[in-house]
Amino acid sequence: MGTSVSHRSPPTSNWKSVAAAYTSSRIPIDRAIKEIWRAATNQPSGDLAKDLSKPIISKCLNIALSATTAQRAFQESSKHIALSGQSSLAADIAQRAVVKSSGARIDRTAAFVQSLFSEAADYLVSRDISGFIGIGDRLNSVTDSIIFKDKVRTRVAQIVRGIPRPSRLQDDPVNWKKYVETVISVLKKSQ
Repeated sequence: MGTSVSHRSPPTSNWKSVAAAYTSSRIPIDRAIKEIWRAATNQPSGDLAKDLSKPIISKCLNIALSATTAQRAFQESSKHIALSGQSSLAADIAQRAVVKSSGARIDRTAAFVQSLFSEAADYLVSRDISGFIGIGDRLNSVTDSIIFKDKVRTRVAQIVRGIPRPSRLQDDPVNWKKYVETVISVLKKSQ
């Protein structure tokens, strides 16, 4: 963790729709989420959704399920990511989800996937939002931007919580990939 580099979103028409959500309070949070995920999956490179569906991310879920402490979860996920040669932004986000969900007393799978997608949404918002403070009527201050990001994270977690998961999701990379595709599809249609 801490190795991620934040890059601004590309200046595509999809990201311009997201910018409208950052500047106008008339655009509901669900619509902002929809536009964020549509843009994130329709850009020239860096499809975060595709990277979240990779087998190393399901391995991180497996680590979250078996870890006895957050420290152990971090160490194990770091080791597996390094050995896999699949270090990426998605792996960094998954590692945060491993640490956050490793302490969950019930349904660590739910805790992991909710954290994974809410952290991914947080990253997507965080890389651009500071450039919109003071523009329009939604983000008049840093505090407003923090509140907005929190609303997005919370709502994404709620949406993900409502999506049925196959059992033993962590054991089958094909099921993991299908599940991630389903979640992304739902997030792109949220409203």
